[in-house]
Amino acid sequence: MNLVIDFNYEGAAGQRGKAATVTMFVNDMKVTEGRIERTIPLQISVGEGLDIGEDVGSAVDFTYKLPFKFAGMIDKVTYHLK
Repeated sequence: MNLVIDFNYEGAAGQRGKAATVTMFVNDMKVTEGRIERTIPLQISVGEGLDIGEDVGSAVDFTYKLPFKFAGMIDKVTYHLK
């Protein structure tokens, strides 16, 4: 499975906290899209970076307890920054 999250920030370079449009693709097929009215206006700490396969920082929501590990198998992770 190929999962792509396209985060299109709508603010100009140097602007923080502006809106963004997020689109999710699964195997090159668009499955959903949404708009975030405001993004985080500050930098995220080192401990809140990109967690892959396990959430060890702050919970995304409080319906699960940390640390939260993915029980499946992740074969490969590739990311591209624009």
